[in-house]
Amino acid sequence: MLCLLAAAQAVLIVFAAASLHAALPAVAASFQAAHPGVSVRFSFNGSQILEAQIANGAPADVFVSADKRWMDAAVRAGLVVHPAVFASNHLVVITPPHSLVARLADLAQPRVRLVICAEAVPCGLYTRRLLTGLERSRGFAPGFAHAVLTNVVSQELDVESVVSKVVLGEADAGIVYQTDARHQPGLRVIPVPAIPGTPIAYYIAPVRGRPQAALAASFAAFVRSAPGQAILARYGFTTAPR
Repeated sequence: MLCLLAAAQAVLIVFAAASLHAALPAVAASFQAAHPGVSVRFSFNGSQILEAQIANGAPADVFVSADKRWMDAAVRAGLVVHPAVFASNHLVVITPPHSLVARLADLAQPRVRLVICAEAVPCGLYTRRLLTGLERSRGFAPGFAHAVLTNVVSQELDVESVVSKVVLGEADAGIVYQTDARHQPGLRVIPVPAIPGTPIAYYIAPVRGRPQAALAASFAAFVRSAPGQAILARYGFTTAPR
């Protein structure tokens, strides 16, 4: 009986970026099916918060960051091993059904209430890079990025909070990942053109010194494998930038 209980109690704790809250459990379900007796448990939050929690001793076996910045911080602190990129995403603008924001240029109009992620959050960093890139693109006036940022009424600690404020009507628009927008059928979605030099990249790495190190490495490899990538694609994630 003791052996059976031991075999059934292999628990893998994954600290993952909030924007993966729907997709990664589906990947984990497939991983668990291939590894009987393994249970994958998640803690979802902003990547910057997760990195800080791991640095302060939180019991994570795997760290999944929505940008390279926080994975690099974990590497510098000696918290993780063998980080690897595994997926990409795209930003979109979301609005309530009756918002006056109908196109990207409208984000710079006076009195628009815009919600974005804080700059420390991956989505917030990507948003600022996007606005700077758009300003340099044809069809956008000089000062566009500054005008848009002037309209920001709230900066959130994760992308899910941005979505919530727009859903509740507390903002005229928000900038989020396309993967989060697709789960909100009541919102309007304004596509954003791809801007060269602004790739979105997700990283995964086993946490150093944890008892489930081998299992963590297997999970990270599965996320990057063809079956794992196929599941991520169903949720709107795209191939990782190289």
